[in-house]
Amino acid sequence: MVNTLSLEDRIAATDVVDRFFWLVDNGRAAETAALFASDGSLTFGPGSPKPGTVSGADLVPAMAARQAQTHVTTRHVVTHPHVEAGEDGSITIHSLLTLYRSEDEGRDTYPTSVADILDVLVQEAGAWRIKTRTISPIFNRA
Repeated sequence: MVNTLSLEDRIAATDVVDRFFWLVDNGRAAETAALFASDGSLTFGPGSPKPGTVSGADLVPAMAARQAQTHVTTRHVVTHPHVEAGEDGSITIHSLLTLYRSEDEGRDTYPTSVADILDVLVQEAGAWRIKTRTISPIFNRA
């Protein structure tokens, strides 16, 4: 049996994904911690500058630290979302990330990374929240 999603849930879930990257790109990364479930996790896979997982309460200081990097300019271009309903009531979103990142005023215009993103979202406190996010770089610019 294939589970279906309402249009409202599909839009709400993809809005969480989009909001995360918009907040980071606009100097408000600390606010992204609220987009995660209380036991949520963020994993940067092999090939990431700092591979590893941050989870639960550790997301708050980690995202505040990212916000403090005011010298870093990023633009996360997220495309090709593939949204699926989970049998457990979750929503899985597979998407493609093209990252533009500069640590100086030169703002190089080439992408620094292309990565696959796997998000699993769950309902918590009446809203969709990120239970797990895994960012798996496919291409990186040295």
